[in-house]
Amino acid sequence: MKTFLATTLTETAVSPDGRRFELTFVDAEGRRHAISIPSAVAADLVPVLESVAAARPAGAAGELTRLPKTCAVGHATGERMVLLRFDDEAPYAIELEVAQALAEQLQEQSSELSAVARPALH
Repeated sequence: MKTFLATTLTETAVSPDGRRFELTFVDAEGRRHAISIPSAVAADLVPVLESVAAARPAGAAGELTRLPKTCAVGHATGERMVLLRFDDEAPYAIELEVAQALAEQLQEQSSELSAVARPALH
């Protein structure tokens, strides 16, 4: 069997009946591979994945990048917090000063990246 060398987790979903967990990965060349496993198998993977994550030094290479389908920004009612939501996950609450610094970093990285040619996918 040939191993698919995933570099990015692009999508996760639970089947409508809740019986299967689905993951979609992309490799360095842009090829996509989806898997669908029973929810019980997904639950069995939790301690394995936690063990792998705990054994990995902070900042070590090999971390999968997630590509959300949607994102939204808002603010908390009655608090000076910016809310950042990806897909249907619970939003992140970010302190105002941190959100301002993040906005600057996003702008810098976006400007830098826009000057770089798009990589060719084979």
